Amino acid sequence: MFQQTTEIVFATDFSDSSHAVIPAVARWVDELGAKLTLLHVYDPKKVIHRDAQSRLQSFFAEADNYPDCERVLIGGDVCEGIATYCARRSGAFLVLPPSDQSGLPRPWHRSMRARLIEQLDIPIWTLGRTNVGDSEPSSDRHIGVWITDAEEGVSQVRQAAQYVTQTGATLHLLHVVEDVNEGSLTNPLTTRSPMGIESAEVWLGELLEGLRGLKVEVHVAQGSADRELPRLLRRSGVEMLLVSQKSAIRRSMMRSTINPVFRKCPASLICVPYRGRLEDMWRGVEASAAA
Repeated sequence: MFQQTTEIVFATDFSDSSHAVIPAVARWVDELGAKLTLLHVYDPKKVIHRDAQSRLQSFFAEADNYPDCERVLIGGDVCEGIATYCARRSGAFLVLPPSDQSGLPRPWHRSMRARLIEQLDIPIWTLGRTNVGDSEPSSDRHIGVWITDAEEGVSQVRQAAQYVTQTGATLHLLHVVEDVNEGSLTNPLTTRSPMGIESAEVWLGELLEGLRGLKVEVHVAQGSADRELPRLLRRSGVEMLLVSQKSAIRRSMMRSTINPVFRKCPASLICVPYRGRLEDMWRGVEASAAA
């Protein structure tokens, strides 16, 4: 995940959320040595180009001290502008803070963050909470991986291991076993996920095979994910949580939104894509390192 990162794209709307994550962005630029791009997409019908340019130039002024920093201004639809820019950059890591919410939620509104998570095949960092509060983590020394799918779990763990290896952080594997009921009896037909706590712990241990020298903790609970995942995060001290695209969003017939469970979670999120080519990329990196 991070070993392939060559560019950090910080999509900002100049909100309080954007200002709050500046320290995290600065830390990633220092740790990864990646190019920093400050990206702003504005609506020409509401804002003139000169004003948008001025706000972009004054935002995160310290970023200009980095040797490889670029400010990019695009006019048009916000979601389309971010997606088009990032789609051409395979080594990009998108930082996408939530907009500050004001007023009542719109019933048929489709989340821009959910749309971008669905569209892009790059890691996306965001916050679970709609509004940034005092509970936003100040560091990322405890990295969690929420495992919900056996196949995607292997990819998630290996991507998280890259960052843990670089930073010396502790890796936490988290899984919530659904309560056993009549409906759950059909689960073995549709998923390889375990149906009990003991079997879940064995299953998660198998995902760690081949990884050596890492500080790892396994956390399993049984019940509703909406209730148990926030508890696991508080108990483990996880500050940054890796989740799959499938887990990050909740789809309905009318819209896609960020999974509501993350509104209760005191951790930032990295939504990682799963594609077969990511595993091919990982093997290619290993082969290059061995050579």
